[in-house]
Amino acid sequence: MVINIEGLDFAYGAGKQTVPVLKDINLTIESGKITAIIGQTGSGKSTLVQQLNALLKPTAGQVVVGEQVVTSQTKEKDLAPIRAKVGMVFQFPESQLFAPTVLEDVMYGPLNFGASQKEAKEAAEKALSAVGFDQKLYEQSPFNLSGGQMRRVALAGVLAMNPETMVFDEPAAGLDPAGQAELLQLLKDLRDSGKTIVLISHQMEQVLALADQVVVMKDGQVAAAEAVDTLFSRPKAWFEEQHLDLPETIAFQKEMEAAGFTFDHLAKTGADLAAQLKGQLDLSKLGGDHHE
Repeated sequence: MVINIEGLDFAYGAGKQTVPVLKDINLTIESGKITAIIGQTGSGKSTLVQQLNALLKPTAGQVVVGEQVVTSQTKEKDLAPIRAKVGMVFQFPESQLFAPTVLEDVMYGPLNFGASQKEAKEAAEKALSAVGFDQKLYEQSPFNLSGGQMRRVALAGVLAMNPETMVFDEPAAGLDPAGQAELLQLLKDLRDSGKTIVLISHQMEQVLALADQVVVMKDGQVAAAEAVDTLFSRPKAWFEEQHLDLPETIAFQKEMEAAGFTFDHLAKTGADLAAQLKGQLDLSKLGGDHHE
């Protein structure tokens, strides 16, 4: 499901108290791909993604979700179908949890959108299984869980509604390395199953590994929106202007390019970088002459 943002402005408050946040956003979120949204703190990332499922409505312009159009005049009663299509997992999972047990919490979304108790239970159990949540904890209070477990329950709660698009605000925050790896694999699996994924991330290695396309926000505007390979092929100075770090592999590749090395393609992993360098280095000279 494609999402088009057209001429969007957004401001908090009204009259003299207006605080502009987003300015003239024109953007397409492509169907069946992972789109990463990056930018320094205060650039408008979180405000932008809340437009995707109409948690916030534009001050001007419009958001077109599939065939449904959201403007400043759209009535609240008309937003439910959009929220069924676009699910959001917030950065702090405790903000989404409220039911007495884990299973009830995950069942809430499907029930709210018209599923029967049986259908909701089946959807919840399937979603909890997909995120690797321990079945023994289904009857626990979600507030007795660890941060990582709460993140999984919040994610399962959105998965259970089976939205076409899923939006994640810093999905790997607070997870240990193993938990991060599992979550990132789940996002890839969701993309491969046909879902559209949007994620905010400040972890550039994560963006490089996951994203098909990247949107760079700066001062409430889109500074770039392009394929991940195109973005990271930009000069190092451009990232410095945006106050963004480069992934370590890309930073090293750019240093080597400055030293005269050439590369066939963008190296997304250390192994890829090493393989491309290997063909250009005279390893015997680097190692010295060991024959006496």
